[in-house]
Order: sequence, then C-alpha cells, then structure tokens
Amino acid sequence: MLDTNVVIGLLDPDDALHGHASDAVRRWEDKAASFAISVITWGELRVGAVRKGATAERMLGAFRAAAIDRIVGVDEATAEGAALLRAADLTIRVPDALILATARKIGADVLLTADRKFPAIAPELIELVQPG
Repeated sequence: MLDTNVVIGLLDPDDALHGHASDAVRRWEDKAASFAISVITWGELRVGAVRKGATAERMLGAFRAAAIDRIVGVDEATAEGAALLRAADLTIRVPDALILATARKIGADVLLTADRKFPAIAPELIELVQPG
C-alpha cells in the first residue's frame, strides 16, 4: 500500500522523495507486488491535482491507470480501527489513522510512507521511505 507522500514523491521529479520512492516501489514490483491506496490518499491526491490544473489531473489519472491496482474504501470496521489508533495517540491525524487502518484491513504486506510517526504506531507494517 502506498501513502500519499510516496505517491506525490513518485509523481514529482523535483520532490525530495522522488528517487527513494521510485526505488522502494521498484523493489516491491520486483516481488510482483500489486499496489493499493486508500480512498483517503486518492482524495488528497485529487485535491492537489485539481489545484494544479488539467495537466496534473491527466498525469494523476494516467498514474492511477498504470500503477494503482486498487483504491480501498473506508467502511465501519476501518473507521473503528482508525478511531482506536487516534484515541491511543492524539498526535495521529484522522486521515493518517484511516490510511493505517486501511492497510491493516486489507492485510497489506507493507505501507510505504515517509511519515516518521508511522513506524512507532505500526512497526510490523511500515517501510519508511526517506531521502538520505
């Protein structure tokens, strides 16, 4: 599963995460992984694309068609899992808790993310993608 910051890094060659995100995705592609994102991530990505204009929207649509195998919705059980994560640590933003809970719900092998808080929350699930 891909977190929003990793997808942004993949799509923007000027982003500090670009090379590292690309390397991480390639490693998983070599393992024949399929890639999912949360509907939360999709919404965040769409906001950025809409704000940037038609070219960014086309680029995001092409990326979705080529690289994303599944966009996973949020159901009641996922919302409950997110609520438990957030209740245990109020520094976790609700969208982040929903993305983590979604990754757990679908049994993702890994959540690729640049969010440094995530390894402490779900060490069994997180592969941290960082420059340097």
